[in-house]
Amino acid sequence: MAPSNAQSQVALRWANVSVSIGDKPVLHDINLEVAAGGTLALVGESGSGKTMCCMAALGLLPSGGRLTQGEVSGLGGVWAQSGGGQTSAIPRGHGVTMVFQEPMTSLDPTMRCGQQIAEVIRRHNGSDARQAKQRVMALFEEVQMPDPARAWSAYPHALSGGQKQRVLIAMALANDPDLILADEPTTALDSTLRAELLGLLSEIQRKRGLALVLVTHDMEVVERAADHVAVLRHGRVVEQGRVGQILANAQHPYTRGLLACRVPKQGRPSPLPVLTDFLEGGNPSVQETGQITMPDADQPVLLEVDGAWKSYADSTVPAMADVSLQLARGGTLGVVGGSGCGKTTLARAILGLHRLDQGTIRIGGRSVEGLAPDQLQHIRSNVGLVFQDPRAALNPTRKVGAAIREVLVRWGHDRDSAAQEARQLIASVGLEEDALDRRPDAFSGGQRQRIVIARALAANPQLLICDEAVAALDVSVQAQVLNLLVKLKEERGLALLFISHDLGVVRYLCDHTVVMDQGRVVESGVSDALWSTPNHEVTRRLQAAGGGSIA
Repeated sequence: MAPSNAQSQVALRWANVSVSIGDKPVLHDINLEVAAGGTLALVGESGSGKTMCCMAALGLLPSGGRLTQGEVSGLGGVWAQSGGGQTSAIPRGHGVTMVFQEPMTSLDPTMRCGQQIAEVIRRHNGSDARQAKQRVMALFEEVQMPDPARAWSAYPHALSGGQKQRVLIAMALANDPDLILADEPTTALDSTLRAELLGLLSEIQRKRGLALVLVTHDMEVVERAADHVAVLRHGRVVEQGRVGQILANAQHPYTRGLLACRVPKQGRPSPLPVLTDFLEGGNPSVQETGQITMPDADQPVLLEVDGAWKSYADSTVPAMADVSLQLARGGTLGVVGGSGCGKTTLARAILGLHRLDQGTIRIGGRSVEGLAPDQLQHIRSNVGLVFQDPRAALNPTRKVGAAIREVLVRWGHDRDSAAQEARQLIASVGLEEDALDRRPDAFSGGQRQRIVIARALAANPQLLICDEAVAALDVSVQAQVLNLLVKLKEERGLALLFISHDLGVVRYLCDHTVVMDQGRVVESGVSDALWSTPNHEVTRRLQAAGGGSIA
């Protein structure tokens, strides 16, 4: 996606803006602007203040939030200012609109998608039902919806993640705005969909002359999509400028850390740099790093999938079609592909949660198929599972220690030994012992993922399945979790099955990779070779979509 050509007129400006929620300051002296037709990226970790900047501009601060200093102005005048001075009405819905990160929480699950957009159109310009539908169908064509007629009548749950995000973009465009605020619009999507939607936003922006504020934690998205970038930390702008200038010559340690945390395009250095290396007086350039090495070739096979088929009654395309792969003890195998390619179905079949139509799956030489429930439970004790969303994977009402001890007791520990082992597990993932006495909502996203990993290790498995385990994490937290997985693999002799849509992360972490598309393995081999010389069109498309740093 080529950055847009910014114009001189300012579409949105934050001038000395400070915001507090109750007595807690959350934004400090924000001075930013985005030109008409230009793209400003707001980048930083979760909690850095990116979304709060957008909420302040839209006048949608949370309960107790107030502008304590400065003013926000846009096309047409001052939208908000401290002290209750005279302001213009914020032109929400027609002058400025927002695309949110998670479409399922932004769309009404009880309304058909077309009707939701038509309602927005009719509210703002008084169109009748026929005119509104015509407008919606034209918008679906503009956002390249695969089947506009189906999207008009479909409920949100019936559409894919990428299609739901296109519905949100169409809704944002419905009344011809001058400015769009896009809050992490591609974070939850696979890399190919991310590239498609960034390209779509760029094309729409050029055609319409839109200004765009792009909120993201992904420096690769900044590199691809923005003209200017502002780096936020703890509610402050620590660095800003043209994208090329910042990426080539970042001045602030935090910015340098965000750039350095990305997986490299070549080599497999371990450990990866993390933000604390840059923010606590460290000097990453002189730290000793090793390389992730492949296990010995004579290691016995731990996991073997042979000719696996799985179909669902409501689909004409098999979820898995003649899938075969092997993973040695202590090895790391990446399974990569776009959404719906069969990756998660494979993981569930390995755990015995899906019965194959045909084929076999063996773990440690024992077939998963046809086992009695108690035998299947024994097989599952050798396999740990790390989910994509750690918040959803943990019971918010239970303390961390109870969640881990429950697994330990289930697999043979008494109460005293379970308590002792839980302390060792929480320490092995880099958390303090007092974490056991707290609930999941007391932790950051990266800390919650460490807890999920500790729980997955409680049964002392030989195989750890990571299903998009770093996809939703900030790049800095992603580096921490990848370092942890490498450390645990070396210490425990774990084999890893790492499922991802990000070929760059898979190339870094995994010795071998299989690429899936429409339920089939379309290419496999040593990860570095697949990355450097992909043969199949699907692999080339994944590589082009990004992963790691961009050359």
